Amino acid sequence: MLPREHYLKQAFQGHNNLKKPEALTSAQARLLKKHGALITALLNDEVLNPTLADMRTVRIITQKSAPTNPVEQAWLKYEALLAEQKPKRRFKRSA
Repeated sequence: MLPREHYLKQAFQGHNNLKKPEALTSAQARLLKKHGALITALLNDEVLNPTLADMRTVRIITQKSAPTNPVEQAWLKYEALLAEQKPKRRFKRSA
């Protein structure tokens, strides 16, 4: 576990792996780059000193609730784009 300040200094690059990065606005891409490492660490319960706002963000993201700020909105859009990229499993029917 590391302090939240550590994660705020880390640039998040996950959004660069999107098949459709243009689906994010430039502002959303900037917010993900700035806050994505912290959000990832929060979701993995790796932050030593999360704030109340951090915990609210985690709750919004995990419950897929309506975002209350642009960072949450960007993260939820990022997650939706990731979900679209995952290949759909196709099951064969046995004869």
